[in-house]
Amino acid sequence: MTESVPFENQQPARPVILLGASNLTRDFPLILRLLHPALDHPCHIYTALGHGRSYGTWSRLLHRALPGISRCDLWDALPQPERITEQPLALLTDIGNDLIYGQSVDAIFSWVKLCLDQLQELDARVTITLLPETTLAKLSNLRFEMTRRLFFPNNSASLSDLVRKVNELNQRLSELEKGQQIQIVEPAPEWYGFDPIHYRYSQRTRLWKSILTTWDLPDLEQQRVKNRWLDGCYAFTFLSPAVKRRWGKQIVSSQPARKLADGTLISVY
Repeated sequence: MTESVPFENQQPARPVILLGASNLTRDFPLILRLLHPALDHPCHIYTALGHGRSYGTWSRLLHRALPGISRCDLWDALPQPERITEQPLALLTDIGNDLIYGQSVDAIFSWVKLCLDQLQELDARVTITLLPETTLAKLSNLRFEMTRRLFFPNNSASLSDLVRKVNELNQRLSELEKGQQIQIVEPAPEWYGFDPIHYRYSQRTRLWKSILTTWDLPDLEQQRVKNRWLDGCYAFTFLSPAVKRRWGKQIVSSQPARKLADGTLISVY
């Protein structure tokens, strides 16, 4: 999919809501390439993403800070139910960051539930990816400490405590599954390599197909697309969120942030 120029007023398009953190941010262009042929007309993508993103509180990476997903402006930007002509599609992924930040299972679950309550008002079809419980259970203390110090150096969580909380949170998320309206995807162990948080490069196309096929989009499983090394730069280059803080100063960007060649809009929060 390629970008074109200025935005125009359009008829309401099918809402696609993508919520997540580092994996969603890095693989966002790959997801676009998978969805483009499977959706037979333009959609409006509403996304809250960003490395280290929290579902409930402001999160900071270096000099940049973003609001919690459940409390950002995305929810005010979504169309009213009476203006929606096709069932919205929604994905909640990368839910585990908040455990590393020291948040309780109760708090995280309440933030996820807040997102779901608002999505259900729109009669959205929702997919939730669980946390990599199997991968973490097999993790050595050395690998855990290396990962923690690299990605979350300010948190002192222990591996045993994290595994216990992941198990509890996964159980509570799994109980949300309700037929076709809310579907749960359990990550396969082969999706991860040495890094137990981020998806392996070689698995990304396959795993995103597995996740997105829960929406029953035609021909998605047959799509022959490839992940690209520069995909990780897309969000930094093209997806300026509606609100962020840089060095403590709030920066506001108008939305949609992008309009693609087929008319698809991308709004970032």
